[in-house]
Amino acid sequence: IYFKGIEAGKVPYFPHADSIIYAISTSICFQAVMEVQNLRPSYWKFLLRLTKGRFALMNRKVLDVFGTEASKNFKGFIPKLDPRYTVVPPELPLELS
Repeated sequence: IYFKGIEAGKVPYFPHADSIIYAISTSICFQAVMEVQNLRPSYWKFLLRLTKGRFALMNRKVLDVFGTEASKNFKGFIPKLDPRYTVVPPELPLELS
């Protein structure tokens, strides 16, 4: 959209604007994964519509070790993992020392 605006002469060109736009977009996605509780509910609904509900299907329990409380709003969610591609079987609790 930014480059179409430049072509139409409605938006000025900024050096490295594409990198800045990408960085901002990526940081918002990381926040949506790590700290859902800090997003506005309307923005969370927008992300769910945009990703067809896939943002809610992420395994956030593995991120709790970083202190983000990522699984706070997803207490009952346990992803269906294929045991062929996991190190720890999904039904076993993971103990970190």
